[in-house]
Amino acid sequence: MADIALVLGAGGVTGSAWETGILYGLAEAGVDLSTAGLIIGSSAGAVVGAQLASGLLGLPELYARQLAIRRARPAAGSARPRSCATPGLC
Repeated sequence: MADIALVLGAGGVTGSAWETGILYGLAEAGVDLSTAGLIIGSSAGAVVGAQLASGLLGLPELYARQLAIRRARPAAGSARPRSCATPGLC
């Protein structure tokens, strides 16, 4: 049985970014949960958990990739897409 379990929730793209960021921040503070014996996730948490469990990329690389993702922004004065509910993020 695992000594440490990591449980990650849903949240779409924002959830993936948030979870990756918080895991990276905790690791920087000395709490590295990427070594958990059991990783459970739902939706976005399942994606982040799978990335962690695969071992292909460490938290620093996953975090750097989140920071490198940029969304196309509409031209100044143009309307945001209807699917974007948060000004400044779309």
